[in-house]
Amino acid sequence: MSLPFVRPPRSCRHAQRGGIAVIVAISALVLFGFAGLAIDLGRMYVDKTELQTAADACALAAAAELSCQPTPGTPCPSSYLQNAEAAGIYAAGRNLVEFQSQAVVITPADVKFSTVLAPNENYLSRAAGASTNSRYVMCTARRNGLMPWFMAVLGAGEQDIAAAGVATLAPSQSACPTSPIGICNKPGGYTKGEWITGSFTSNGNNDDLSGSFRWVDYTPESSGNSEARDLLAGTTSVCGVKVGDDIRLPGVQQAVKMGYNTRFGMYPNGANAYTPDTSPPDRTGYAYPNKNPAAGFSLINFGGDAYADYVKRQAAGTPFTNNQYGVSGPGSNISGNPIDSAKHLSAGGNRRLVTTALIDNCGTSVTPLSGMACVLMLNPMSNGATGEIYLQYIGLANEPGSPCPAAGFSGGPGGTGPQVPTLVQ
Repeated sequence: MSLPFVRPPRSCRHAQRGGIAVIVAISALVLFGFAGLAIDLGRMYVDKTELQTAADACALAAAAELSCQPTPGTPCPSSYLQNAEAAGIYAAGRNLVEFQSQAVVITPADVKFSTVLAPNENYLSRAAGASTNSRYVMCTARRNGLMPWFMAVLGAGEQDIAAAGVATLAPSQSACPTSPIGICNKPGGYTKGEWITGSFTSNGNNDDLSGSFRWVDYTPESSGNSEARDLLAGTTSVCGVKVGDDIRLPGVQQAVKMGYNTRFGMYPNGANAYTPDTSPPDRTGYAYPNKNPAAGFSLINFGGDAYADYVKRQAAGTPFTNNQYGVSGPGSNISGNPIDSAKHLSAGGNRRLVTTALIDNCGTSVTPLSGMACVLMLNPMSNGATGEIYLQYIGLANEPGSPCPAAGFSGGPGGTGPQVPTLVQ
């Protein structure tokens, strides 16, 4: 009699094989989920960082344009907000997002202004009625509709990312002066609105300066004879200048007149001559004093307050005209080709509101920089061998609300240099 076949019992190891496979599958799914989450979060973090860079660049560029100094009864014109908005949008657009593959796009609604440092909801765009006297600008850079690469498999939808930056103008620790001009200080200092007169002498292609201001060399150890001309023309820059540094008063400088007059929109002929694209003008070339102001503008005699009139001329892009520039004799003969209003507005900037050195001793070749002032360049240099040029004293360049644009490293409330764009949030 044969016995029935009985299957032997399965070993424990054989029985566990199915369970291990299930655990491995579940673990792989979990690990895949964590890996996908890490990759997607890392991608969002990179995008956020790139957007923050763009927002900060926008805020800094826009803050540099908030340089109008309002006077009682005369608020800043709307053109300052327009310029700030345009500068911010342009600067942001120079940045890329999504691993440096797509341009950042900031709209006018993303550039908002305030007269004080305030919560985000208190900032207004220009279209929403922001004050033209605003001192703070907030830019927001956005990346909307970002679809996750991996987490979408688990049901995650589109993500919106944003970054904001707030900037204003604040005194600098070290600065990039915008002109090679030094004002000879006087006892008691200058009063706001005061005219400062300098006399120039041209000998061929060389220009010397005397009177109440001098040519200044901020980098005596490395500069050449053309630094003053190039700095005025905007083809070179000088940075890292601090109050207390030794500066040189070089006397005669080469072809300074050519660079000086570009700021008034006056350009000479010649194949290698400056152009508005290589050497930007101011937004207006209108000179003072004036004898024939257009309707709606003020008659500014010698010593009068030209600043408010100049601000309106900037908004209109008024070009230089000899028949309205009323200085007789040396100084009235201005050579060169003036540009028109459209070119002033498209290529120009704040090129006649400049930071200048304050000098306690103009009778020496090397002297410490005792401070920096904000002045308005009032007239171009004439074509003659001698002439006078005028500056209007606006105030110290480190004062809150100084209209002189500058660049440099922020020094906080104790900074002694000119006002520079500074991130505050």
